[in-house]
Parts: sequence; C-alpha cells; structure tokens
Amino acid sequence: MERARREDLLRRLIDWRPPGGVLSVYVAVDPADRGQGWRIALRDRLRQLTEGTSPHGARRAFEAAARRVLDRFPENAPPPQGRGHAGFVGVADRPNELWRSVQLAPRRLDVVHAPRPYLRPLIEMFDDGPPVGVVLASAERVKLLEWSLGAMRELDSWEIVLFSRDWRERKAERAQPGHYEGASASGRDQFGQRLEANRRRFLRELGEKVDAECARREWRHLIVFGSEEHTRDLAGGLRSGGRRLHTVTQDLISAKDHQVAERVATAVQELNRTRELALVRELEEAIGSETGAALGPQEVLEALAQGRVRHLIFDADRDYAGKPLDAYLADPGAGDDSSTTAAERMIELAVATGAEITPVKDGPASELDPHHGAAALLRY
Repeated sequence: MERARREDLLRRLIDWRPPGGVLSVYVAVDPADRGQGWRIALRDRLRQLTEGTSPHGARRAFEAAARRVLDRFPENAPPPQGRGHAGFVGVADRPNELWRSVQLAPRRLDVVHAPRPYLRPLIEMFDDGPPVGVVLASAERVKLLEWSLGAMRELDSWEIVLFSRDWRERKAERAQPGHYEGASASGRDQFGQRLEANRRRFLRELGEKVDAECARREWRHLIVFGSEEHTRDLAGGLRSGGRRLHTVTQDLISAKDHQVAERVATAVQELNRTRELALVRELEEAIGSETGAALGPQEVLEALAQGRVRHLIFDADRDYAGKPLDAYLADPGAGDDSSTTAAERMIELAVATGAEITPVKDGPASELDPHHGAAALLRY
C-alpha cells in the first residue's frame, strides 16, 4: 500500500547517518520554463554550499555528492519525469543516493547539507498529495481511479449492459366503460422506468464494489464526480467508505486524463484545508480534556520523546530555527546535534513513534500562533 511505502521510506531516512552527512535536494521542475531557471537556481545553491564546505577531504566528498545531483539533471538532456523531485545523497567520495520523482511539485527549491536527511518538505509533499480514491460516475459508465502525489492510475471500470435496446412502443389498452379510468403508463414509459431502475441498481452495486476497495486501501478521501442523482445512487452502496465520501457535481466520465487529474488536485487541496481546520478545532476541544494536548515546541518534543503523541500539527511556513530547546532537541543516538531545528526533530520523533503528521497552512496555521506554531493531540 502507498501509505506503508511512505512510512517505510521515512523510517529508512531517519535512520540514515552517513559520516559526512546527507545532501537533501527538493526540485520543482516547471515544463513551461524554457530558460530552466530551476536548473540555474539548483546549480547556484550547490556552488554556494560547496564554497562554504571545509577544504580538503570534506570538500572533495561534498563535490562528489553535488556532482551526483547535477548528473540527475543534465544540462543538455530533458529532466527525469515528474514535476517534483526529492533526493538524498550521502556526502562521501562514493556517495549512496535515494531519489523519488512525483507529479506533485514541492513548494520551493531546497538544498540542505546536514548530518541527517532534511524531511520537512517531503512531509509537506506527502500531506499535500495523500492517496485518494476517485470515482467518475455516469448513468451507464463508472471508473474507479487512485490519485496520489499528483499522479492518477485507473483501477477498474464498468459499463452497464442493457438488453432489448431495439424495443417497440406498446400502446396502452383502452379503458373499458364502467371500469376505473386511472392513468396507465405506455410501453415507452414502462421501458423508461425499467431502464432507470436498472441504472440505479447498477450504480448502487458499484457503490458496494467501491466500498470494498475503500476498506482495502487507506485512502484519506473518496471523491465521486457526477450528477447529483448519480453520485447519490452510487453513495447508496457505500458503508465503511461513506465517512470519507465527498461528492462533486461535475461530469468527468469522458474527460481527458490530465483534466481529471487537475480537477482532483483542486478538490484535494480544498479538502486538505477543511481537514486542517477540523484538526485545529479538535485540538481546541482536547485542551483541558482527560487525554489533553501538547502546546508549543517544547511540550510537543517532550510528549513525542515519551511516545504520547497521536497527531503532530505544525505550521508549514514557520521558521523554527534558533529557538533554544533542551535535550529533547538532540538525538541521543547521534550526539549533540545543534544543527537540527525543532521542526525536524519533531518530525523525526513522530516518524519513530508512529504519530500522524500534518503541516498546516494559511488560516489553520494562524490558529497555532499562540502556541508558537506547534501542537499535538495525545494518545494518553
């Protein structure tokens, strides 16, 4: 499953401690930028870091790692597929590296040399592009897709088979004198009613199939596109997946793949902001409750170190560097690492203890200002 793969990647990264540190790179490739400004910015940032590296052996190792990054984005060749690229290169004469390319771009270029991988932008990308189930529904066709990190793939599709398409209208019988003369449906009306009943049954049954897929996959949302009537009929077959259901009144059954992907991305962005607001409200309700909440970076770090955090929430745009924190900031297994920011340490501890992580933006982020941009819902 996608979620398990993401968690496995994050755990591997927090355990990676090469002697020369890690060069972490996040690149957003803009296909419309013919001047390739992103490549120039990447090269300039690598040059600045090289010049700031100690001479002799340390610089040679860093230059080797920087060359591996530039080899990934050669001057006279198209870049790798994908709008977003996250890379981690061990700083050594013969560096190891790990790359992930996706269709969802990071919000900015980041190039960081630190003792361990820089994870904050990767966490933001994972949160912005969660695995989502997508259904395109019409009267006679349904498609089931999965959207994740900006990319879509079709999982299944169905089309109703209606027999007796070559039908003839049956005239309604003439009422006999003395009998009840209520309205009687013509053959055309009866056929239309049967046709509509079959279509509704088709959508309800497919709702059950989608529901089974929802139970099997860990989708954050299930988004159904179609007319109000068709989405309602399909939702009638949902049980476990109903709590994740979001309907959009728009017919996309015949839309091109890139059009569907763009529309889903917009819907996911809106749902993410709604979810963030709900988390902030949940946090407010948790304050003073029996389980309680941790407020502020220091309290959050302490609760994370004790394994008490269920859900870490932090401001995606806040600069946490320079805030003096005690020993919870450092990694006991890696010595006193003063270069680690509070945000990075919170993320590492959350990954290590299996806590959910949500970076919040815009309006929801402003709600964290009284807590210096960080809070957590607790397990106990």
